Amino acid sequence: MELGNLRLNLSALTPKTNEVTNEKVAETAKRKKKAKTAEPIEESWRRIFASKLSETDRQRLNEVKAAMDAGKLARNPSDCVNKAGNPKAFSKAEAMRLWKTLQESQREETLRKMVENTPENYWLITDDARLDEFLALLADEEEIVFDVETTGTDVWNDYIVGHVLTAIKADIHAYIPTKHKTDHPQLDDGYVVEKLRPFYEDESIGKLAHNAKFDIHMLDREGITLRGLTWDTQEAMRLLNENEPSFALKNLVTKYLRIKSDTYDDLFGKIGFDEVSDLRIALAYAAKDGDVTRKLRDFQRKHLKKFPDILRYYETVEVPLISVVQKLESTGFDIDLEFAEEYGKEIKSEIDRLYAEIIDELGDININSPAQLKPALEEATGEKLDSTDAKKVLKPLASKHPIIKKLLEYKEKFKLYSTYINALPELIDKRTGKLYTNFNQNGAKTGRFSSGGTGVNLQNQPKEARKMFVAPKGYAILGGDWSQQEYRCLAYFSQDPKLVDNYLQGDDLYASIASEVFNKPIEECGDGSVYRKQAKVIMLAVAYGGGANMLKDAIGISKKEAQKFLDNFFERFPVVKKWVETNQAFVKKHGYVWMDRGQRKRRLPDAKDRNAKGHYSAVYTQSTNARVQGSAAIQTKATMIALQELCDRKTAEGRGEWRIWCVVHDEALLLVPDTITREDVKDFEDVMLNTYVFGNIPNKTDIEICRRWGNGVSVDEWLKTKGDD
Repeated sequence: MELGNLRLNLSALTPKTNEVTNEKVAETAKRKKKAKTAEPIEESWRRIFASKLSETDRQRLNEVKAAMDAGKLARNPSDCVNKAGNPKAFSKAEAMRLWKTLQESQREETLRKMVENTPENYWLITDDARLDEFLALLADEEEIVFDVETTGTDVWNDYIVGHVLTAIKADIHAYIPTKHKTDHPQLDDGYVVEKLRPFYEDESIGKLAHNAKFDIHMLDREGITLRGLTWDTQEAMRLLNENEPSFALKNLVTKYLRIKSDTYDDLFGKIGFDEVSDLRIALAYAAKDGDVTRKLRDFQRKHLKKFPDILRYYETVEVPLISVVQKLESTGFDIDLEFAEEYGKEIKSEIDRLYAEIIDELGDININSPAQLKPALEEATGEKLDSTDAKKVLKPLASKHPIIKKLLEYKEKFKLYSTYINALPELIDKRTGKLYTNFNQNGAKTGRFSSGGTGVNLQNQPKEARKMFVAPKGYAILGGDWSQQEYRCLAYFSQDPKLVDNYLQGDDLYASIASEVFNKPIEECGDGSVYRKQAKVIMLAVAYGGGANMLKDAIGISKKEAQKFLDNFFERFPVVKKWVETNQAFVKKHGYVWMDRGQRKRRLPDAKDRNAKGHYSAVYTQSTNARVQGSAAIQTKATMIALQELCDRKTAEGRGEWRIWCVVHDEALLLVPDTITREDVKDFEDVMLNTYVFGNIPNKTDIEICRRWGNGVSVDEWLKTKGDD
């Protein structure tokens, strides 16, 4: 190629370069001119709404635009120009700031109207004369509404700032402030407590409340024992419609009574009620709670009267249980901190060892990262993994691959250490030195308990973590279970002759089922056998409507094998199969199922709609599970009330205090003096066995006594050694 004549022709490029430069200059001038000209607000709104927005943001922006269009809201002058003094376009960020301004303005207007429209029968009581006048009205009442206003929702550390009371017959709704941060006059807290005590503690005066357990806790902190509770609108609504999206009072009265009620957060944000300094506002808000609680109770009772069995159950079990649960929660738990520290070191050492061994085999990866763990496991095992899900994917492979078994052990110990051993001591209340939890008596939609909330979840404490829980000095933990509670319920409902006979004869249910399903001699299906273990899981799948998927995950087999086990079970227990199918047909037709003796409903509306997302689950899983689990929960609750009566009676005998310590799944635990006698244990056993029986199916309970949860010994051994190691 000839290069000698090649020359750089600068003149050929110059016109094009000048052309580009001129365009840039023109564009810059255009931008400067535009910067000095304000973008029309209509154009700004079009631009904002054309951008990607969440539904919440879009709604808020629409509210701002409507307020601006109506002349109720305007831009802040400082937001209209930039630092150079040029007009600044209206932006989404500015609009969202205006939304907060709008909210504050609307909040102030709402509060103003609340005060302006306060009914005459809402009384603000700030002097002795008015208090005495109101108490004279209360003395003539058969039932009252009560509520307490507080600094927050922590029953162990917040405190009462005022009392809400409604005299129902007189139709007077009072608020008695005592600890507001205000210049307004208030009555002394101690004085008010003593004046109100006779009414709170008078069992002959019925008490209504919403979320009564909270208020009972707060009154207990003031030394008041509430008596005579007859209705809790929160728990009543859980029976009327357990599928409610919210059980908050304001939401319920807005929905069912058509009484618009702003939530606390809407009106006051995150401040405690003590910071509401204008007592007129405090009255308008607090007294309304008493007013609408009574109206909601009337609405609920009207509807529950249509179902006498549900109403009877509510009034005789759910309502009395509220005070029982409050006493249980207030007992608290003693944690052995020295044991927790030593045990924590031991577990941490095991975690470190397992981690090192896993890394040595899989390579230097982050084993808590699925993206890194999955390919490493596939290479080490030769298996193609869908994921690193411990339960669904890894557990079925654990017996085949030692590295997976080791990994699962690591995960289990890591969770034990981080979630329980290392975490629980940090939750101890510094004021009392105890650990507390919240028990929700209708935590599950079937009516089963849950626990947790702001405290520890006692329902899922692993056995290893339970060792940290101990009885205080001079006390012991007396525990009994409802042996095979849900399977006895299954036998009762189905009346399968084999299951019924098994319980009447007192035979080993799991061994009997294993012998039937696996066609093995009963001698080969005893305690500790693989057949008995698998039979136990099969029964769980049947009672919970879990099907083959649940069974395969639980015992680490294929879905085909799991289905075969279930088919074998139903072939040998056809009456159970018929009962399950009857449940499924009923829920498809009616959209609900009944629990024992028609005392509760479990509403499963998706069961009636074949196109509903939850149709399959409602029909084939929940219809059976709800009847069994919900009926077992009824038995637990009824027995808890009887256990509280036992505790009260034993305490009254003067040999030390008895308290319900904890109820977890199918186990009830009492805190009792360590001088407990065989007669005491017999009384406990009698309550467990005879309070609530499923028809012709007898109850059974296994009783142990311990000082450290999980280290129980037999009654005979305890009486010999008093639990000494």
